[in-house]
Amino acid sequence: MEYRSATTAARSEKNLKRAEEWGIKALESPECDPVNDARAPYFLATEVYLKQKNYIKVAEMLDIAEKRNSEQLLESPFKLGDTPVTTIAEGVLAYRDQEWVKIFNNAVELIQREKIDDAKKQIEIAILLHPSKGENYSTLAAIHLENQDLDAALITANRGLGADNTNSMLYQLKADIWLQRDELESARDLYLKSIEYSDDPGPVMRKLLFVYIDMGDNEKAIDYSNELLNKYPNDANLYYNVGVLYQRLAKDIQVRSKDNFNRLNEMDIPSGLLITQVYSDFRKVRNYANNAKDYFYEASDLEKDENLDTNHAISEMKSAMNQMDDIFIPSIRKIANLAGVELD
Repeated sequence: MEYRSATTAARSEKNLKRAEEWGIKALESPECDPVNDARAPYFLATEVYLKQKNYIKVAEMLDIAEKRNSEQLLESPFKLGDTPVTTIAEGVLAYRDQEWVKIFNNAVELIQREKIDDAKKQIEIAILLHPSKGENYSTLAAIHLENQDLDAALITANRGLGADNTNSMLYQLKADIWLQRDELESARDLYLKSIEYSDDPGPVMRKLLFVYIDMGDNEKAIDYSNELLNKYPNDANLYYNVGVLYQRLAKDIQVRSKDNFNRLNEMDIPSGLLITQVYSDFRKVRNYANNAKDYFYEASDLEKDENLDTNHAISEMKSAMNQMDDIFIPSIRKIANLAGVELD
C-alpha cells in the first residue's frame, strides 16, 4: 500500500511532498521487504529527490537501493544508447554517472569563476553521488595545493584511494606532494604504484627518473633511462630529459672535481690518491657531458621546431668537454707527472 501510494502521488498526482511521505513509510514497510526489495529507495532517489534536486538524499537512497538488492529487476527498464539498463545496479550506476557529470561540471565552472567555497561544496556532493570518481578528489586536492595546504591535499588523495585503490592519478598526486616535502623514498614508491595502474605511464615514469637522480641512485637512473628510451624511442622530450640526467651528473662531479683540483694546486706535496681521484672525475665529467650532448642532439632531431633550450644545452655540454680536453685533463696529467703518479 505505502509503495503504491508513493508512486501514485509522484506519477499521477505530481505531488512530490506526498510521494516523499509515502516513500519514506515504504522504506520500512513489511509489504516492501526492507531487507531484499530495492524499489522504494530507488523510487525516492530517481522520482522524488532527483526532481527536488536534493542530491544528498539522492545519493543516500541510491546507496540503500544498491545494498538491498543490486540484482533486482527495474520496474521500468531503459536504454543508454544501445546498452539496456535492466537491474537496480545498472540503474543506480546510470543515474550516478548522469548526475555526477552535471554536479562536477558545475564545480569546475565555479572554480573558473573563482567561487572556490561553492565549488568545494559541489565537489563534496559529487563525491556522495559517485565516490569512485577520481576527478572528485584530484580537483579538490588541486584547490588545496593552490592554497599551499599540502596536508589537506594529502588527506583528500587518501580519501580517493579509500574509494578506489587502483587510481593512478591519485597515487601520482600523493607522490608529487611527498616530492615537494623531499620525502624521496615515499615519492618513488607512490610513482611506482601510479605506473602500475596507469594506462599511459610515460609521464609518471619520467618523474620517477628524476626521483632516482635526486636520491643519488645514478646507476638506477641510467638503467631506468635506457628502459624509458626503449619504450618511447621517438619521444623528443624523453631524449631531452635523459640529456638533462647526464648533464646533471656531469655538473655534480664537475663541482667536486674542480674543488679537489684547487686543493691539489695549494698543496706543497700533492696527494697521489687525490690526483688519481681528480683525474678519474675529470674523465667522468667528459664522458657524462658527451652522453648529454648526444641525447640533446637526438632530441633536436626529433623536435618539430627549433628549441633554443636544446641548442643551449648542446653548446653548454660542448664547452664542458672542451674545458676537460684543453685545460683540466692536461693540467692534472702535468701534476701527476711531476708527482710521479701514473695515470691510466
